[in-house]
Amino acid sequence: MDSALTKNELRQRMAKLRSELAPAEHSAKSAAACGHAAEWLRSRQASCVMLYMPFRSELDTKPLIEWCLKEGVVVILPRVHPSDRSMALYRLDGWEGLAPGAYGIMEPDPERCVPFDAHDRIDVVFAPGLAFDKKGGRLGYGGGYYDRFAANGSGYSVPPPRKACWLGVAYELQLVEDLPMQEHDKRMDGIVTENGIMFFNQQAL
Repeated sequence: MDSALTKNELRQRMAKLRSELAPAEHSAKSAAACGHAAEWLRSRQASCVMLYMPFRSELDTKPLIEWCLKEGVVVILPRVHPSDRSMALYRLDGWEGLAPGAYGIMEPDPERCVPFDAHDRIDVVFAPGLAFDKKGGRLGYGGGYYDRFAANGSGYSVPPPRKACWLGVAYELQLVEDLPMQEHDKRMDGIVTENGIMFFNQQAL
């Protein structure tokens, strides 16, 4: 990746690259990535995972959410608060618990979903992003929601899920050699793509 590009330029380039996937390819690659993630979760005997609802051209996590709900794995989804760029977590028990959120993304409806505060129970955090490098670097959307969550929980003085394994979720085309990272940027323990799971931190296995 061209080191002369700013983060915003990188975001624009990677968003365009991702959006150029044909719908059939988007679905097939998403299903394959979710399958790899489900197989690994089963082998790890994970009981509680944090996921995200896909937006625009993001890799579609709905097949993985559906698998977790069927297998009895607790699914946690974030609800964002733009005022302080924090995330509140809720348990999802079915699709009827979702409603459009601040950015038009489907999020847990506080009237239908139970708040989740036991952060130490989260086994895996699946994080979205525009690009990931092969050292665990992640290029987010610029809001800092996940970095802030990793640093201090949800932003409400709640202990962060320090024991959780952090996995980026992306298409293989979103992988680059190197990303500009700052000290506060959260690094991933691994990355899930349609080709499988690549780990950068063996202690997270």
